[in-house]
Amino acid sequence: MCPPQDEETASARRFLLWSLREDVHVEADDGKDAVILHHRWGDESVPHPAPRVVEALRRMSLGPISLENAIDDPADRAELDRLLLRLQHLVVRSLGLDQERPLISVVPQSRRARFQPALLSPVRAVRMSRFAMLRAEDGAYCLESPLSLHRVVFHRAEAMWLIGALSRATTPDAALSGLPPSVPGAEALAYLVATGMVVQAKPAERAERGRPAGPPVFAEDSDPALVTWLPQDLMFHARSTLGRHDRDFGATYPMGERWAVEPVTKPATDGGHVTLPRPCWDRLIAADPPLTAAIEGHRPTYAFGGEPLTDRQLGEVLYRTARVRSLVGSPASPGGADGGLASERPYASTGSAYELELYTAVNGCAGIRDGMYHYDPLEHRLEPIDVDAADLRELIDRGRLSAGLATVPPVLILVTARFRRVSWKYTGPGYALILKNAGALTQTLYLVSAAMGLAGCALGAADIEATARALGTDWRTESCVSGFALGHRDEEPPGPPPGRRPANDPAWSDLAAELLRETAG
Repeated sequence: MCPPQDEETASARRFLLWSLREDVHVEADDGKDAVILHHRWGDESVPHPAPRVVEALRRMSLGPISLENAIDDPADRAELDRLLLRLQHLVVRSLGLDQERPLISVVPQSRRARFQPALLSPVRAVRMSRFAMLRAEDGAYCLESPLSLHRVVFHRAEAMWLIGALSRATTPDAALSGLPPSVPGAEALAYLVATGMVVQAKPAERAERGRPAGPPVFAEDSDPALVTWLPQDLMFHARSTLGRHDRDFGATYPMGERWAVEPVTKPATDGGHVTLPRPCWDRLIAADPPLTAAIEGHRPTYAFGGEPLTDRQLGEVLYRTARVRSLVGSPASPGGADGGLASERPYASTGSAYELELYTAVNGCAGIRDGMYHYDPLEHRLEPIDVDAADLRELIDRGRLSAGLATVPPVLILVTARFRRVSWKYTGPGYALILKNAGALTQTLYLVSAAMGLAGCALGAADIEATARALGTDWRTESCVSGFALGHRDEEPPGPPPGRRPANDPAWSDLAAELLRETAG
């Protein structure tokens, strides 16, 4: 597997090292003759431990050790081995060039993590998993995969040579042939396979006489549960939820006092504004259709037309969906734990962060000059943005294509997120929460548009580079996360698609559409 070496020399160079996760605290409970291991997932009690076992656990909590040097009594060593087998989710397994220099470490990330070095076959090809992702962290390289309950830390430059030949299928011998003699390559490769960072090909089927064997086949390439996942999407799913990682998660306020939360609304500009009409509560209560009609009456929109959209209608949509209803908190403590000022608005937002901003690209709305505007939700007005005409046309056309529209929408609402409104408070689920909030706003836009007899269509995707260029924002701090096209329907929607089979009260949709037409009229 590696260049030939004297067995005694190889054994002296290859050290198995053991430690506890950095968050494990070892505490002796003398009253109960036990040791308590406190960790992020709870506590583990070790009753009646041998003194040498206790000392080994204490040393492991300080860093990697060689068990051979920690315990020489066979009975104590057997007890420690049984304990470490039970505590696999707390034990970090390392390979070292010697006792002082760990090469790689396998760190458990879940209470369900179990580890056993893999048995490698010299004839089965190996390859880096397509889901494995490498990044730098705390002065080392970290290899992670959403499919693994472990992460692998590469402490030294020599360790990186292990993965240099694994971008394509190769034999273990070929993968390890270029390693320095001092590197325990075979053992390290077995660790990488055990964690799922490196995958082994399926056993090759026997080739027919006179025909060469086919290329190696890896299970992850044909697994029905995996073939539709992109690695970055599966990692985002795993890291923005709980259960398969050990990262901080939730409302942790990771920025502390270093960075203040962004203001509850963007500062107003000095370049003038367009005051929007406000709807009348009494008129809405008297004329609005029932919520069920707005839900059931939504029909797909493929083209806009008919009468022009007006400033009154646009103002009503924005007022009913995104205005600031009230301010909450104190502006005197923008960096405090309460986040300073917060707001209340018509759509739901996790943690009341209300990080979303609305920009309207107007291209045919009576009472408002064509152009790009930022919606000020506190003053209920549009603030013009100086946008190059070509950039504006590009944004509108990209929005049309993204929504699958046959015609240009009279108003395109681009929704951006000021990320620090959320990341200031949350670790882990932050971006996922932003997307959920964008979904809540989109649904509110759909319902209000339907109630008003207007047609709306959400964008399937946004060009964050084109949007940032047109709006003059830094895509790293404020970027487009959704969009919504608004206008009047060009014609009546087509009838049911061919072959549609009725299920649960499909007639409600037609009844609702008729009620909406009567209400709008």
